[in-house]
Amino acid sequence: MKHSEMFKDAKWVSPLDKCDNPYMRREFTLKNKVKKAEITVCGLGFFMLYINGRKVSDDLFTPAYTDYHHNPGHHNFKVFGEILSHRIYCLKYDVKDYLQENENALGAFIAPGWYKGGSKDGAYGFESDYGDVKFCYLLEVEYENGEKEEFISDKNVKWTQSPLVKSHIRYGEVYDYNKYKLDGFSKAGFNDEGWFYADEVDAPDTEYYLQDCLPDRVIRRIKPMLIAEVEDGFVYDMGENITGTPVIKAKENNVCEIKLVCSERIMENGDTEEYTTHNQISEFITDGTERLYRLNFTWYGFRYAKVSKNAEIVDCEVIHTDIKITSEFESDNELLNWLYDAYLRTQLDNIHTCIPSDCPHLEKQGYTADGQLTAENCMMMTSSRKMYEKWMEDISDSQDKISGNVQYCAPYLRCGGGPGGWSSGIIEIPRIHYKMYGDKAVLRKFIPKTLRYFDFLEAHSENDLVTSDQPGLWCLGDWCAPEMGFNELDKMAIPQPYVNTYFYVRSINQVIDALNELGETEKIPELIKLKERKIKAITDNYYDETTGDFAKNTQGANVFAIDLGLGDERTLNHVVENYRRIKCYDTGIFGTDIATRILFEKGLNQDAFDLLTSKGEYSYHNIMKTGATTLPEYWTFRRSQNHPMFGAVVKYIFIFLLGIVTVGPAYRKVLIEPRFVEGLNRMKGSILTESGRISVSFTKNETEAEIYITIPENVEAEFKYKENIIKLKSGEQKLNIKL
Repeated sequence: MKHSEMFKDAKWVSPLDKCDNPYMRREFTLKNKVKKAEITVCGLGFFMLYINGRKVSDDLFTPAYTDYHHNPGHHNFKVFGEILSHRIYCLKYDVKDYLQENENALGAFIAPGWYKGGSKDGAYGFESDYGDVKFCYLLEVEYENGEKEEFISDKNVKWTQSPLVKSHIRYGEVYDYNKYKLDGFSKAGFNDEGWFYADEVDAPDTEYYLQDCLPDRVIRRIKPMLIAEVEDGFVYDMGENITGTPVIKAKENNVCEIKLVCSERIMENGDTEEYTTHNQISEFITDGTERLYRLNFTWYGFRYAKVSKNAEIVDCEVIHTDIKITSEFESDNELLNWLYDAYLRTQLDNIHTCIPSDCPHLEKQGYTADGQLTAENCMMMTSSRKMYEKWMEDISDSQDKISGNVQYCAPYLRCGGGPGGWSSGIIEIPRIHYKMYGDKAVLRKFIPKTLRYFDFLEAHSENDLVTSDQPGLWCLGDWCAPEMGFNELDKMAIPQPYVNTYFYVRSINQVIDALNELGETEKIPELIKLKERKIKAITDNYYDETTGDFAKNTQGANVFAIDLGLGDERTLNHVVENYRRIKCYDTGIFGTDIATRILFEKGLNQDAFDLLTSKGEYSYHNIMKTGATTLPEYWTFRRSQNHPMFGAVVKYIFIFLLGIVTVGPAYRKVLIEPRFVEGLNRMKGSILTESGRISVSFTKNETEAEIYITIPENVEAEFKYKENIIKLKSGEQKLNIKL
């Protein structure tokens, strides 16, 4: 909807460039006893709303992060003249219980967030710079006598500098409670002499929506453990790599400066490791008043926190978008248990402001490679449906209306990626959404967008191989292969055009499947011809007839071809021989997922399990043995220690080892086909699907297995082992089979 439909006559108000972190307030008088009161409100970038001294809701980092409106400086390294779509989310709250008779006050605490994210000194220069922070509200009151009244933001709203004197969405915050003593600013009768009247500014030219995806909240609390005293402070351990904020208390009842430093690892002397601090440093200047200090408009990704010696960390708030874990898993295999837990912790740490991010500190962006790799995991194991529905709109908004290009991250900021595995999220995420929830409307909406993206890929192909998006941009291919570091494309042996074109063919297959599901088959013959051209290009350029390998089977290259139905018996045999020999992964973020799946799909269950649980240098076991509680960005532990993308394989625990397979969309029809392997004798797990909770557990020995299966009502289910198929009833049932 348009601004006037959302806010009626309310005006956007701003301190303009005079202040990026203001308090804003307005007093108003109620005529009578209130029957009903609702406020529609938005503050850009993030805001907290107060009425009569009370914070309205426990929501954090609202509104949800989007590509707010046109930004003239908005481009990916170079200006290519993209024309994107835009949206802003607004919040609506029932505030009847916050109001009081006669005199009332409304207050807002606003910070730039992603909206004006410190672009002049931002990490990598990635931040947007849409404009000055701003605020708008419409308070609609209905009195008990039936009369109605509206209170709106306008030029009578006043503002002043808040105690938050500096903020950066990635780095942190600086507070000065000594200079800015403003407790009670949102109460009626507060002395705001010396405050300034806000400027009325034009409403952002965009589409306005009420936010229906869940906000960030304090999900749980951790009691920090003091582990070291170092020269400049005390170091605390949270016990796990988390996102959120330490809660700090000053030891002194006078003015002092408290410094907070957070990191993912510590050094031998117990101090925070600078390499994994990722510039997460904040300061608090106290005024002698007893209070607790915390971050308000950003989150840190950390396990360890150091605070100066004039303070102590008394609590730690774990914060992410309010998504619940809806799956269960436990087995007699230590690594699988760790991998399930580490993936979920990593994933939840990387869901903030209703987007799935790459990491919670260095970039915090909605990279579509990471996001599509783990989308099925996350939809399968958590209550994330609304988040993905919102994020799909972000991906749609990031599509260039001129060329059809889909940006590498959504919402769109400067980023790295490529047409292979990043931009294909325009069809991958809707396809997974349909598989998990059965909503054909999503498929129908995104097919035309995907076909438009295919036009872009054709325009950026040479000899039918997709080369890159734009001259001078990164094309990352199978990113984060072993031994690669950040910006070390020269260490990637698998050719990027090979990976790009694989994803093009995969996307064509997904569109064909979607069109068949929708019964809209007119375009399928044309797509089949397009697919045949691309497959011929892959074969002509990368297939060696003398060996049966594609791209020399370097860094798992054969599995990409096998996934498209290419190659012969030798192609798969060389994959198996390679992993039996090296006993670990040799793949990047895509190949790791594909290799694991291909081995299971080809019935090589023991080989798939052995690779998944291998103990070589590039393995999940090698990560686990370091004591890590989240998954790192690189097999070699470079940069971030909290990236979800290598967790994509966790879904195969449920799909193959437990054997919970949806036949068609939304688990209305399922096949239970567990894969029994050496090294795994007991396992149980469940997922909460659109059709209800499905659970499988088994114990086995060398000759037989005892299996318990629970099927929801109205779900058609069969159990399969080897060539035997048994029709299952709803409810719990027990099966005994000979192995």
